[in-house]
Amino acid sequence: MRIEILGTAFHLETDQDPEYLADCVDYLRTKLQEVEGSVSTTDPLKLAILAGLLSVDELFQERSKHGRSGTPAAEAEIETITRRMIEKIDAGLKQPDEA
Repeated sequence: MRIEILGTAFHLETDQDPEYLADCVDYLRTKLQEVEGSVSTTDPLKLAILAGLLSVDELFQERSKHGRSGTPAAEAEIETITRRMIEKIDAGLKQPDEA
C-alpha cells in the first residue's frame, strides 16, 4: 500500500486489511489537520510528533474511562505489532520510492 503523509510517500507491506490501514492513515491525517490548525510550526516532523501525542492522549483517556490500562498480554501483543509495523516502514523507506 502506498502511503503519502506530510509530503513523504512510501510503500508499506503489512498483514493488516488494506481498508483498516487506510482508515488508520485517514485518522492520522485528520489529527495532523487538527494540529496544523492550532500551532504555528510547519515542520513536518514536529507536526507528526504532535499528532502522535494527541492520538496517544486520546488512547490513554479512553483507557481511563474503561478503568484499565491494558493487560500485560494485550500490551505485549500491541508492542509486537507496533515493532513489526515499524520494521516494515523502515524497510519501505530504505527502498527507492516507486512513483
